[in-house]
Amino acid sequence: MEYLVVFIMLSLSLFLIYKSLNNRKKGKCDKCSLILIITLFPFISFSQETEKPFIKEHKLHKHRIDFVNSTVFQQMDRYGSVYNTSHIFLTMDFTETDEIFINASVSFGNGLKKKLDREGFSISPTADDLEDDLKNINGTGRKYLMEFFYQKKIQNLVLIGGLIDAAAFVDANRYANDEHTQFLNDVFVNNPIAVIPSYNPGFYIKYGFYQNISVSGVFMQNKPDKGDVGIAEIEYETESLSVRPYYFYVFSGHEHKGFGISSDYAFSDKFGVFFRGGISNVDYDYMLSGGFETKKLITDDKVGVGAGFIKGKAETENIYVCECYYTVSLNKHLYISGDLQYIKEKRENVVLGGRVYFSY
Repeated sequence: MEYLVVFIMLSLSLFLIYKSLNNRKKGKCDKCSLILIITLFPFISFSQETEKPFIKEHKLHKHRIDFVNSTVFQQMDRYGSVYNTSHIFLTMDFTETDEIFINASVSFGNGLKKKLDREGFSISPTADDLEDDLKNINGTGRKYLMEFFYQKKIQNLVLIGGLIDAAAFVDANRYANDEHTQFLNDVFVNNPIAVIPSYNPGFYIKYGFYQNISVSGVFMQNKPDKGDVGIAEIEYETESLSVRPYYFYVFSGHEHKGFGISSDYAFSDKFGVFFRGGISNVDYDYMLSGGFETKKLITDDKVGVGAGFIKGKAETENIYVCECYYTVSLNKHLYISGDLQYIKEKRENVVLGGRVYFSY
């Protein structure tokens, strides 16, 4: 039965990608993503073992193919919206130390993002990559193909180059880093005042000095904005504690730099807390966010609560965000969530939402 469900979901996803590529292309042919996926299918095999969540997917996935789908409903001020995002992750292991990773995605709908943009809000109630984001990724004309990189491991050294997402490597957090299974709001997924580009050409390097300590760096393009971005991070990680301070710098005509830290602590396998902080020399002075996650209150469920504050500069509004979600697992592949957010910037808004998440 599980294989039938997976076959249907994968077939539907590929059909949607095919339909979008044929119906939405304007002028120039843009079938690269589809051809790439179809070409790689003969090299792919399935595994029954599943290791999630979506966060740090490059490190955690055990499948050769992974599929995730998230459908989200959000409502505010008598205005509601639904969006759907699907990702297919493909991994090709040539040797024990050589790997190619691909992330292709298609989305339908833009949620509340456009409405809040028109009202002057700078923080989105969802960190998902939405329909407009994937039509023209970072203003490059590329569609649907988000990541495509080569990874090489040499003992304690990891080298990655290609189309990458810096957020997959830096500013990670055990409890606040995944809009599919944890918090939805931008503030609780990554540091919103740091420059952490996604889906641009670049490279990543990581070296583990000791069992629990590593240093890493990212250098990549900053499209659709100008310049390139460099990020350096130190990571200390044990079974219960993680601390990740980092520094970012934008190489462009205008100086843009800052510092961030992401940390989490697990008191047990059922309860943990998180903290994020950051400073910047552009638009906002600093940001702070924190909260907790607790599991197995009634059944296979969890609750997350977070609060965030962003201090604006002289002519920039302060931002206050609170979010609470409740997620229950129906089985190892299907999760449903209820979500409540409070956002205050230009004015106050309350966002009520629900989420259905499927992964295999």
